[in-house]
Amino acid sequence: MKRIFLLILAASAIVACNRDPLRDFKNLPEGMDPVTIGNRVTEQFLSTVPERYSPVGFESEYGHGQYVHYSVTSLWTNSLEFARLTGNESLEKRLIDTFEPFFGEKQGLRNRDNHVDHSIFGSVPLEIYILNGDKRCLELGLKYADHQWAEPDSTELGGAESPIYKAQMKYWEEGYTPQTRLWIDDMYMINLLQTQAYRATGDLKYMERAAKEMVLYLDNIQNPDGLFYHSTDAHFIWGRGDGWMAAGMPTILKYLPKDNEYYDVIMEGYRKMMSALLGYQHESGLWGQLVDDPESWDESSCSAMFAYGFLEGVKNGWLDAKTYGPAARKAWIALCGRLDDHANLSEVCVGTGRFNDHDYYINRPRYNGDSHGQAPMMWICRLLCEK
Repeated sequence: MKRIFLLILAASAIVACNRDPLRDFKNLPEGMDPVTIGNRVTEQFLSTVPERYSPVGFESEYGHGQYVHYSVTSLWTNSLEFARLTGNESLEKRLIDTFEPFFGEKQGLRNRDNHVDHSIFGSVPLEIYILNGDKRCLELGLKYADHQWAEPDSTELGGAESPIYKAQMKYWEEGYTPQTRLWIDDMYMINLLQTQAYRATGDLKYMERAAKEMVLYLDNIQNPDGLFYHSTDAHFIWGRGDGWMAAGMPTILKYLPKDNEYYDVIMEGYRKMMSALLGYQHESGLWGQLVDDPESWDESSCSAMFAYGFLEGVKNGWLDAKTYGPAARKAWIALCGRLDDHANLSEVCVGTGRFNDHDYYINRPRYNGDSHGQAPMMWICRLLCEK
């Protein structure tokens, strides 16, 4: 009787997605449907975020202190949209209520707005505005999105002769954000914030900014095979770093007009990357910590990111469903198998700065439940529940 009840519950959850099903995501193993997993991951988030806004291990190693980390921000934003898509009003309210202290006693914990890692924070209030029309959230979110393209302030950067100020001014004068670093992580963080601003306002300037920035990164750090170095001075194909690019390109392509001058360039870069990734998927269904190293251990966060990149392509008709759909399904099933009873995803590489050394990447610590892994699991759940 219990098994029959669980099967009925799983079937109901899939129907609740209210989506046009992807062929390869029908008849998933019990408990692996996107609504069940999405609810579990969101509950894990809500149970931990009040105590620690940065992911496990990141504060102590890099000394950033307490702030809403970009992976937490991504998880939060996608959880909000997931709750709305699945009609879970109670969950949506709890996620919104968790943000309310940032207008009160936790106002001092709002992220600063002059660094790419922090500015993404604006995507959460923008999502709340999209959901309920709260003008406070629109104002706060646009503050981050607009400041991302504001003229650099020399007084904050060591004066007019500071190399940092000069570098930021050069990017700004050429129409790019001063927060440009040419690290692959940026192309998710910048794109999510600017896309959220577009969704909230309908102003195409936000998409045009993001697209121009993406092409700069494609021109500078995409390799001929389609994959990306961690940065211009760290020549390793680090899994999660490439995962941010795998998510960042479809984030733009979903909203960028097809007649935009940058659309075809980004689409070409995206398809080239997806094709390359297909060849590096392990028999397990996952991808390695260093994507092109066959001896590299299976890393969960990048695997979820790559599966998401595949699914966006299949769902939007950019990629061949017969080729990429089964690969995404294989990854999803393997990833769901790595969730513990509390929906903590295992084998997630900790926060990792760039470093030009092979062993540095291979020997990075691994955590369970780190938001770097929880976030892309929620991307997939949210995507599979879109109409």
